[in-house]
Amino acid sequence: MNLRSTLCTFAFIVPVAAAALLTSGASAAFYQYSLSFADGFVAEGQFSTKASAPASFIESNPTSTPAPYATTYLESQTMRVLQNGAVLDQSTTVFAGVCSDIYLYLDFSNVGGPAIAGMDLSTVDSQATSYYFVSNSKDPTGAYGAYGSTGYNLFRSDVVTMQDTYIGTATSLTVTAVPVPGALALLAAAGIGVGGGRRRRG
Repeated sequence: MNLRSTLCTFAFIVPVAAAALLTSGASAAFYQYSLSFADGFVAEGQFSTKASAPASFIESNPTSTPAPYATTYLESQTMRVLQNGAVLDQSTTVFAGVCSDIYLYLDFSNVGGPAIAGMDLSTVDSQATSYYFVSNSKDPTGAYGAYGSTGYNLFRSDVVTMQDTYIGTATSLTVTAVPVPGALALLAAAGIGVGGGRRRRG
């Protein structure tokens, strides 16, 4: 597919998808998040919850089966990684309640304000040879622990070699609610494809 046809496809799909998300659940909520790292790296994105989602929840693969799988609480999730303002990679891993990332994990609460206690979010895409992910269960040496046992660490994962390269630990994390009128613009700005992939664990 060439660039023109790709852009035309996005121009059609993104408004339709955004409208569907906004009308599928009047009580659905939208959030954006951003993590800052050294050397100008930033991981940022947005997610929306289903209308039935409680104020606090943990979203993860319920059976560790291959993706795609139906989500319980998330309706959408998009992440991008930048360095000094330039986009390095981006992907939508949850679209219309279906997740393409087998390792996705989000421990979220909106009690007293939005907050993330546990995270494994990525830019994984089925066509990519590498991607980025942020996790607070994997330390800089590559050892895994419980979520919350490390800082929010950014890695680049090589799909072919299955090797993860540590980039840095977040110096800040912000999570904010997005009013519904602004959610449409967020979704349109994140008009990127859904993909799948694998990352070695443990």
